[in-house]
Amino acid sequence: MNSRRIIFSFLLVIALFRNTTASPILSDNEEIVARNYFYQGLTGYQQSLFEGFILAEFPTGKTVEQILTNSTGTRNMTRLAQALLFRNKPDDKENASKILKWILKNQHTDEKSENFGMWKTSPADDRLDKNWREFIGCDLILIYQNYKHLLSAQLLADIKSGLIRAAKGALKRDVGADYTNISVMSAFLMDFTGNEFKIEELKKGGFRKAVDIYNLYNRHQTFSEYNSPTYYGVTLIGLAFWRELGSEKIKKMGIELEDSMWHEIASNYHPVLKNMVGPYFRGYGMDMKKYVAITGIWIALALDNEKIAPLPRGKGAKEGEMSNISPILHLGLNIPRPALLQLQEFYSGQLIDRLIPGKLAGDTLKRVTAVVNSTWMMGGLWGNQRNWNQIKSGTIHWNNANNETEWVLVPGDGKTNVRVTKTSMSIFNSTTKNSDFSIYVYAKDLSDDNFSAQSWKFPKMTLNIQSSLTRSYRKITDSNVLNEECAISEEYPAVMKITFQIPPSWNLKDPLLEIVPIK
Repeated sequence: MNSRRIIFSFLLVIALFRNTTASPILSDNEEIVARNYFYQGLTGYQQSLFEGFILAEFPTGKTVEQILTNSTGTRNMTRLAQALLFRNKPDDKENASKILKWILKNQHTDEKSENFGMWKTSPADDRLDKNWREFIGCDLILIYQNYKHLLSAQLLADIKSGLIRAAKGALKRDVGADYTNISVMSAFLMDFTGNEFKIEELKKGGFRKAVDIYNLYNRHQTFSEYNSPTYYGVTLIGLAFWRELGSEKIKKMGIELEDSMWHEIASNYHPVLKNMVGPYFRGYGMDMKKYVAITGIWIALALDNEKIAPLPRGKGAKEGEMSNISPILHLGLNIPRPALLQLQEFYSGQLIDRLIPGKLAGDTLKRVTAVVNSTWMMGGLWGNQRNWNQIKSGTIHWNNANNETEWVLVPGDGKTNVRVTKTSMSIFNSTTKNSDFSIYVYAKDLSDDNFSAQSWKFPKMTLNIQSSLTRSYRKITDSNVLNEECAISEEYPAVMKITFQIPPSWNLKDPLLEIVPIK
């Protein structure tokens, strides 16, 4: 380790000392940085994020009755109630109680229905999202556990009834362990409700699911919803529930999984680019500085510095995800100190090569290769057969002269397999049935002049191209089209879509295209 890094590490430890407690977990050589939050102790940056969420959902001058319309989303309102109780300023308790009564009226209560225990996504436009059992149920557990002294006996009784319905509905649904973020929360919802209210079938169901999740993780030391900037953040929340409120055995598993997950996130994160390397098994964008990713909220709180946080400054896409700051602050942060340091300063450069478990028929094991270099990063996915715009099968990121992120995207349409080495990305045809495939490229000053047959040139990056395929170019200037095709929620002035034609006789062993970044 060089002297600059030693000095940096020492100064960071000193800076963290006043607000953290450290205890060795899992390894004699590793310490966990633990932060417990309360409203009066929030730093200026933390408070700006927290109050920003409250203000977005409950604008100044509005009454509770005015914000609780038939089109209002129930999940964010549950977190608003939670946040108001956390803050507990004048009128906060009364407003939270009104919101909670409204939430509890919007639960499906027919025991014969498959929707039993779900909350409506909104009163008038219910999308019948089964995951609302877990999202709202777990949030209500935080309220039930922390604010008994602020809520009426009748409201607490109604929350109890709602939790039992949600947990029983989750038990009946029995979501698979490979649906990572929901299964982690579902296990906790059943475990807590079963133990708190002495319901044996829920206790057993929660523990069984937790064991399934733990065993699936340990087959390849990762989760099936691999490397999702949004849903890894949800999974961290679920594991924090295990850590703080789970039964004894689930708590122990949660601490271990949370520790491992932070190490994985830190290894995949680039502190200069402020993004995670691809591929993304589920993703809503390509730049965490332009849209709110829930993993980005966790990292922002861990770093506690707006200048280096991977969040939009001001208004960004997926702004509603800031609601997750409330459960995170309630549950607190537990992060291995080495992972925290790695989020702050670039450490990597090694090739990532790992297998990802899953249960999709014909698609049960996938291979990820990725590399994180000092000025750029790229990753690839081999084995995906699903056509889903949330999947990003291949990605390359770099910064332009203004430290804005530019990128290349191979979409997750099931047409390609992508393999990355330390120096190149190779794209292969996944089946002889494909007649074409596409790649998307974003750069700030995008024009046709950036692209030739042998290279794609940008002010801070040249991508050498090797391919004999015929290609066509289409500039996408409509962000709605880009979001529909690639689940990219952030807005871009223009993105180039390059479509390559695949001859019928193409050999599957030969790469369709090779890309070599030259920084």
